[in-house]
This record gives sequence, C-alpha cells and structure tokens, in this order.
Amino acid sequence: MVGSVAKFLELYPSAKLTTEPVSNATSFNCLIAGQWINVDKSSLTEPERFLLSLMSQGDASKAVQNNWWQFLTGKSDDHPTMNKNVRIIQFEIQKNETKKDSFEWLKVFRETFDDVVDSFLISNNSGILIEKESASCMDKENVQQMVQLLDSDFYTNSNVYIGQFWSVDEKLPNIFKVERRLFNKSVEMRERVNNLSTVVLDFLVEQNLKNTDLFESLREKIEIDHRSTQMIDALYRCDSNLAKTSKMLFLHRNTLLYRIEKFYEQTGFDLKDRDDLVLCFLLLK
Repeated sequence: MVGSVAKFLELYPSAKLTTEPVSNATSFNCLIAGQWINVDKSSLTEPERFLLSLMSQGDASKAVQNNWWQFLTGKSDDHPTMNKNVRIIQFEIQKNETKKDSFEWLKVFRETFDDVVDSFLISNNSGILIEKESASCMDKENVQQMVQLLDSDFYTNSNVYIGQFWSVDEKLPNIFKVERRLFNKSVEMRERVNNLSTVVLDFLVEQNLKNTDLFESLREKIEIDHRSTQMIDALYRCDSNLAKTSKMLFLHRNTLLYRIEKFYEQTGFDLKDRDDLVLCFLLLK
C-alpha cells in the first residue's frame, strides 16, 4: 500500500513511526510508503478502527526475524562480522498481489547483484538487499535500467533506494534509521530509483541531517585532503564548468579530470554529476 506518510500522520495525530510492527494487540500496524506506522486503537472511533483493520499488516507473529534486520533496527547489539563495507538497498514493490509474488521479484532482483550478503522481505511488498562493496557494484543508472526491466517483466512499479557503503559497526543502526527516512522520502519522488544525492536536497528542507552519524561519516569520507575539498568548492562555485574550475585552481583540464576520477574511486561520488557535487559541497559546510 502506497500513500503519504505526512498525510496519514495528519489524519491520525496519535500515530507513531516505527521501524517494524509493534508487538502488542492494542494497536494497528500499517505500512505506508515503506514506513511502518503504529496507531493506538483506544484513540480511534469505530469507523476509524474498521478502516485501519483493513490496512493493518503486522503484529508480533509477523515481526521480521532476520538477524541483519534485528541489528539494523537496534533489536540486537550483535553486528555481523564483515571485513568489507556494505550498502543497504531498500525497495517497495507496487502492484504485487501476494507475498509469493514479492519473493519471486526479490529472487530475480538479487540475482542481478554480484556480492549479495543477504536479502529479505519486511512486509508483503517491501524489503532489503545488503551488498558488499566491490569493483563490480552497479551504479544508480545500472540499477535503474535493471529495475525497469524487472517492472516490465512482473508488471509492477517499484521504488528503490540505494544506500551508501558503510562499515558494519555500532554506527550503522543509526545511519540506517536515517536511510529509512530518506527511502520514505524517495517514494514520493518522480524517479523510481534514488540515492542520497537525488533525495537529500528535498529532505534537508524538512529535516536537519547535519549532526547525524550519516552526515558525519560521509563528511569524514570525502575530506580526503585540502586539495579535494578545494576542488569541490571550486567546481560548485563554477557551476561544474571544467574550464572555469581549471582556471580558478591553476590546473590543466586533464589534471582536474584525473583528480575528479581519483576522487570517485576513493569515495564513490562523481563530481561531474550535479547531484553528487551539490551533496559533497553541502557536507563540507
């Protein structure tokens, strides 16, 4: 079921956002735009209870038992042992009629990635794929093409959010909490496949990300040296014009291109892409 989380919270002021279905019998668990929302039954009128009973999708018996999910949502302090960074890809599949259909979609989705650590559903039509960082990892454009083919084959409309690569440590659950919110925001956007660079500007209007573990970790990732931060600033101020930027930095154009490619290899951010450039500029402010 897809809808506006903000509108739902406006209609039901007592509702609360949660990371998974709440384990009790005194409330409804509804999945709206990839976000679990819990509503206390005692605050509802009889008509409202009837309507939400039709939407309710989760209770204690349906809580996700996957070990990765337990760690990412803070239910377990034991994090998986990984010697490589991972990224979390979140998805919501519209128009699938049963959970079996979603399993079939996920099976094909998973097979297109080379280094999958785990994949699982967290509701009838949404789930998680966790991928190890490697040289063969697909970029946003490749994932977008793959999802378009999947939707064509399965007659679905899918929303996918591609997370950044992170170390598997005690910070990851807090980072994932923010990426869940970014995913929920991405569902409202025109593009079906999004990442931090395409969502962050819209999201910053509504939220303050500056002091989160996600932003602090990203800032550490891109502050490689003074030369890199100077290049980001110059590219932004020159509106991505390479000739103007080269002149401002007293560099040959080919040297600038080499540094941009080197920065991409080290961080995963392509400064020739306007969204990535704006994100990196904001991180340094």
